[in-house]
Amino acid sequence: MAPQRQAAAVVTGLGLATSLGFGVSENWARLLAGESAIRVQPRERFALPISLPVLLGAAVARDAIAERIRRAVPRSVWNTSAEVCHLWLLAALEALEAAGLRSADEAPNGPADPHRTGIYVGCGAGAHGFAEQEYINVYTAEKAIQRDVSRFAIPMYMSSSLAGQLSILTGLRGPALVFNTACSSGATALLMALDAIRLGRIDCALAGGVEMPLGGTVLKGFYNLGALSTRNDLGPLASRPFDAERDGFVLGEGAACLVLERDATAQARGARPLAVLRGGAASSEAHSLLSQREDGAEIARCIRLALAEARLKPEAVGHVYTHGTGTPVNDRCEALALNDVLPHRPTVSATKALLGHTIGAAAAIDAVLAVRTLATGRPVPVRHVSRPDPGCGLTLAEPDGEPDAALQERAVLVESFAFGGHNAALLFTGP
Repeated sequence: MAPQRQAAAVVTGLGLATSLGFGVSENWARLLAGESAIRVQPRERFALPISLPVLLGAAVARDAIAERIRRAVPRSVWNTSAEVCHLWLLAALEALEAAGLRSADEAPNGPADPHRTGIYVGCGAGAHGFAEQEYINVYTAEKAIQRDVSRFAIPMYMSSSLAGQLSILTGLRGPALVFNTACSSGATALLMALDAIRLGRIDCALAGGVEMPLGGTVLKGFYNLGALSTRNDLGPLASRPFDAERDGFVLGEGAACLVLERDATAQARGARPLAVLRGGAASSEAHSLLSQREDGAEIARCIRLALAEARLKPEAVGHVYTHGTGTPVNDRCEALALNDVLPHRPTVSATKALLGHTIGAAAAIDAVLAVRTLATGRPVPVRHVSRPDPGCGLTLAEPDGEPDAALQERAVLVESFAFGGHNAALLFTGP
């Protein structure tokens, strides 16, 4: 008999790996301190030669990924998967260990049924960096390597391996799914995991997102769209969401994973909930592949749907982790939507100013930070805004703000909006 339909899911574990560091604790401390991972990248780090005036990015150190993945998983796993998969596995393993479902060197050891534990990953681009390098190895005379592609090239490139490798590594036999809704992929994965728990299909899920988009082709593509900041001279300060002089986003890399469970499942094994994913919503703009409606109407509708689904009133929202890309049009239409739906103007964060735009991982990263905000009463402060855009009119989280106990009793909204018109919103409350 299927378990009773659930209204929400509890969060029992968190994992995080970004260009600022590995682990929730390190990232949280550095974000609160206002550290930026954005740098002007050396041209030689890109597999394909590129001639661009923009080389800004927030990259995860490849040597650090390699060092950690070799300690964390068997050779049979790391040797048959790409770096983007390695980054996801590191975040997922941290989340499992934090939830008490895996020790540092063992398979899942809690009472959760592996057949009723699912894997839900959001990713926009897959292992495009691996594909670029394979192309160069085989076809570019300049490199003169002249070897065939790897025997595992296809499974290493396919984004489905993100879920497949984690399933193989952990022995989890529930649904193992990958979602691509561009920049909202991480939020989509969390929504789908929540729905599966609510429907009684699974009792537990590892859900989140990952992206490593800093490759020559992707960088050039975003530049040609006019989406990137061109302020190389600003370096770490180049990403400026909601600033009057913002000029685009900076690409970043990262991975985040949350363990979601039925409350009864968590209680049965003595797990301590960190927060509750109360609900969320997804909608489509039906407008453009590259931008939201300028009046913010569809974003506003998505937020209202999420509030209704979570059975929360607008005034229950105490803080918002915005999409906040730093592009002139998107920030403005997002602000219009927020001011329409949340006229009490809760404080907002814009983490892309420090981490860059991590595409499919962005909303999952913000979801982890939302849980930390509920636990501590401290939001990640907004940085790099020297002159707030009066056309946005948002209440930006202050860099020197004190912990707010009242915030722990309210809801935190995480929103994400993507190329293709994919909108998503999530609502978290304290346990």
